[in-house]
This record gives sequence, structure tokens and C-alpha cells, in this order.
Amino acid sequence: MFTANSLKRAAAAFAVAGVVWGGGGAPAAAAPPGPGKDQSAAAIDPAVVTGLTAMGKYLSGLTRFEFTADTTIETVLRGGHQVEIGGTVHYFVQFPGHVRVDSETDTVKRQYFLDGKTFTIVAPAEGYYGQVPAKPTIRDTLIDAAQTLDVELPLADLYEWSDPATALKPFHRGFAVGTAKVDGVATDHYVLLGRNVDVEFWVQQGDTPLPLKIALVDHRVHGSPRFSARLKWVTAPTFGDDVFTFTPGKELVRIEVLKPEATTGKGGK
Repeated sequence: MFTANSLKRAAAAFAVAGVVWGGGGAPAAAAPPGPGKDQSAAAIDPAVVTGLTAMGKYLSGLTRFEFTADTTIETVLRGGHQVEIGGTVHYFVQFPGHVRVDSETDTVKRQYFLDGKTFTIVAPAEGYYGQVPAKPTIRDTLIDAAQTLDVELPLADLYEWSDPATALKPFHRGFAVGTAKVDGVATDHYVLLGRNVDVEFWVQQGDTPLPLKIALVDHRVHGSPRFSARLKWVTAPTFGDDVFTFTPGKELVRIEVLKPEATTGKGGK
């Protein structure tokens, strides 16, 4: 699920993965808190699961889409001071096995290509790229990259939410905040609270329940920095298949993608 490294790496490579939430029964919830009481004291409200399940079902029906996102992350410095780093990301998706991500922050630029056969990581400013064989699906490729290469696209963990029981496991509280506008669009604001991680979703109201904003806080990271992304969707894109093809320029040098233990030696630091 959500790892501490997800937020640490976000400053270096902002990207947002599409959420695929399957159906499932909602856990029992306590009675809604009365006026003036902390809503976080309630258990997970069934309305939260219902709303996010509708969002997931809608997204799972999209086989080809793209979105852009404006992202921010708080980086905690020594002494507890915080610095906010901004970024943008453009995400192209074609299921089951094609993805392209163009991400750029105030400090780092990265590109990721998945063409169904090869997963490519590009660092344009540094002048290099690396490639590894792809897994059969987007989800499998991203999980493998995170687990074996220590390459993790922030929020890619959300693919795990196709299994509601697993997705809800880190959370013991949840509630609907109410209606909120994101870039002028009415959304339902949902909050899930856990011991280690808090997550918020702003889901568009109506027949197209798209997540227009996602935020998370990881309390395992010093200072509990907050990551957020505001998304703008294109559900009927016009991009061609060539968008997923990586062709290196003369300025780029291919390097070997090593597993983390290979760079330090087993037991190394």
C-alpha cells in the first residue's frame, strides 16, 4: 500500500496513477457525529465506500484516457521547517499495458514509457535512460519496478484499491466532509484516516465521478508532509499509439538499470 518512500520520492518524480476500485461491501459505521464533534471519531461511513466505489467503477470502464495534474509536496527540512515543491504531470493511458508519463517539478524532470514490451525511464537533464522488460499489465509493471528497482511513481499504490478489503485495511476512520468545488466543479469530499496514512478524495458529482483532487499525508515521514494533485481529465483522447514509443535522441546515453542491492552489495548501506 502507501509507503513512506512514496512521499520522499514525490519531490523527484511526481506522477499520479489512475484509481481502479472494485465493488465490495461497506464496513459497518458508527452513527454520524453530532454538531461540534470531531467527525474523525466516527468509523468508516458507508457513504464514503459507496462514493469511492462509484468512482472506481467509472474509471475501470475507461480503457483509454489521459489527464494532467498540478502537484505539490511539502519537504520537511531540519528543524521542522517546510518547503513546498510544485510540479506538473501529463499521463497517457491505454489498458492493459501502455502508459506514458511526462513529469516535471521545480527540481527534477522525468519521463516514463511503457509500450507493452519495455518499461523505459528517462532523465532528460542528466542525459540518460534505462530500460527493463515490461510485465503483462500496467499494474504489474509498476509494482515490479517499485519492488525490484526502487523506482516508484507516487500514488501508483492506488492500483491496489481494486480490492476494497485490502485498500481499506490501513484505514480505521472515514467520513464525507460535504460538497466542495475544485476549479469551479462541484465534488464530494471524502476522507480516510489511518494510523500511518491519511487520504482525501474530491470526486466529481453526477454521472462522471472522476477524482478531481487527491491528497495524502504519511505520518511515518518526519514532519508528516502533505502531497496533493489536482487532476484534469480527457476521457475521449485523440492521441496516437506512437505516444507510447520511446526513441532516444543522440544526447541520451543508455545505462543499465541495477537493482538497489547491486549498487551497494548485499548488506551494504
